[in-house]
Amino acid sequence: MNRPVVIVEPLSSGIELAPAFKARGIPAIAVTLKPLDWSGFGATIQATDFIEIIPDQPNLVEMLRKYDPLAIIPGAEEGVPLADALAIALTPQFANDPKKAQNRLHKALMQKALQEAGVPALKTLNTASENEVESWIQTNGLIDSPLIIKPPISAGSDKVFHIPARGDWQKAFNCVLSEPSKLTGAMNETVVVQEQAMGTEFAVGTVSANGKHYLTHLIKYNKTSFNGRQTVYDYVEFVPYSEEMYGALFAYTQKALDALGVRWGAAHNEIMLTKDGPRLIETGARMCGGPVVGFAREATGSSQADKLVEIYADGDVTTKKYLFKKTVMPVFLKSPATGTIVNAEIFADIAKLPTFLNEHIWFKNGDRVPQTVDYLTSIGIVGLAGNRELILLDYEKIRDMESKLIIH
Repeated sequence: MNRPVVIVEPLSSGIELAPAFKARGIPAIAVTLKPLDWSGFGATIQATDFIEIIPDQPNLVEMLRKYDPLAIIPGAEEGVPLADALAIALTPQFANDPKKAQNRLHKALMQKALQEAGVPALKTLNTASENEVESWIQTNGLIDSPLIIKPPISAGSDKVFHIPARGDWQKAFNCVLSEPSKLTGAMNETVVVQEQAMGTEFAVGTVSANGKHYLTHLIKYNKTSFNGRQTVYDYVEFVPYSEEMYGALFAYTQKALDALGVRWGAAHNEIMLTKDGPRLIETGARMCGGPVVGFAREATGSSQADKLVEIYADGDVTTKKYLFKKTVMPVFLKSPATGTIVNAEIFADIAKLPTFLNEHIWFKNGDRVPQTVDYLTSIGIVGLAGNRELILLDYEKIRDMESKLIIH
């Protein structure tokens, strides 16, 4: 048997990893963490994809050592810390810089690593003290500037608040301290307060091999204000890359990855293109979450999952040039309130739309859904692909269907 890859918490986009390796004759072992109660794409492990499923436990390193794993890969954000530790113990030749492990997780330490490496960063404070925030705002000349309040470790825009200039940041600050993380269930001991980067936000998908970073997808975000939050995804768009348009964006991404000690594996980099140049919002040392692998394959012919197979099976990325085939636009479905869905059938004709690619709708009549305030509380994603003008027409039809949604 070929040496297996170990996938830590193969959920969200991580469900795509084992099948991609299996296609090259490489088996996979799943390492699972404490189960979380959430719905969405890839919310359950596909047991048949794995030769073994092993829960996290004290003697995990010794249990895995006997399999002589080819690589350790995080499947979802929650799996990153354990995957880092296992890689150092079992596949050190493929490990990211262990000294920067916390910088790759903690949103404030992330910016600190950039500053220390001379990479432009956002003014950032990490504290549990309101007084310290007041003093920091004044010292940094941010009294008339919009701010971001968010947890130090999170994903999916969970508890990310956009505060207008001179707005009430205290309420959001206390919300972060008093409510547990949707992803981990843990309480936050501190809050990250940050200057707000203004511009166009991109998800720059990369894979790295021996410190060399390759572009796998480029996604332009379109978020909207909904239910009092500016973290609601409206739609995102896979866009073509050109040196002229996005050379500075990718060059900055590479410097940020170097500063964060990323040498191997996938990274999901959220970067704002501001009037002063690119600024890192945050990096996750794992694949972009959700159904992005399928969307990327449609847009570019490949994906982070496919490139990871190339790295660990062949030693490097096979096709280094970024290819773009067509526009792909995932549209995010929103619930206006918390309650029970009573007319899911309003979306029945989505598959008949001319640019329809696929749908990932994780609710049915009788299901209780949350009010949509961020990525994690979206109630579905519809993929559209093809001619951009026709896609935008179909987008309007989806929003028209959604306007008829009834939540009791």
